[in-house]
Amino acid sequence: MKSRYQTRFGVLVVVTSITLSACATNKNLQPSESTTTGGGGFDLADTNHDGKLSRDEASDFLVNEIFNSRDANHDGQLTAKEWAGDDPGRLNDFKKRDANHDGVVTKEEAIAYGRAHGIANKIMKEADKNHDGKLDREEVKAYYASREGPLQ
Repeated sequence: MKSRYQTRFGVLVVVTSITLSACATNKNLQPSESTTTGGGGFDLADTNHDGKLSRDEASDFLVNEIFNSRDANHDGQLTAKEWAGDDPGRLNDFKKRDANHDGVVTKEEAIAYGRAHGIANKIMKEADKNHDGKLDREEVKAYYASREGPLQ
């Protein structure tokens, strides 16, 4: 059963994904019971296992989740059709990410774009309350709680 935080995070991911012109997944940076460690997306994003998320770790995690959900044939690159679907309005966003203009967005191009322009930059500014350049579990929990309002 999903917690209220997981459900509301799904809504945030959808909004974020629309902003990023991609689709959402059900994984998130917020700790949860969805992994064997109980750390959820936080543990998956914390690639160096130091208990904190750098801006790049947070960005890379979010980009990978979105990229993998769009990469229909799992070849590590997105075509304009995979990116935009039937929405021609998303083609401009595709072109921004296609750094070498070869008609595909590789995961590397998506990660580079996400690090420079992605939503993780905004999340870090808002959530990093101790201004150490990283997010610990409590900062992540507080950030998502502030987006959800009080528990009912």
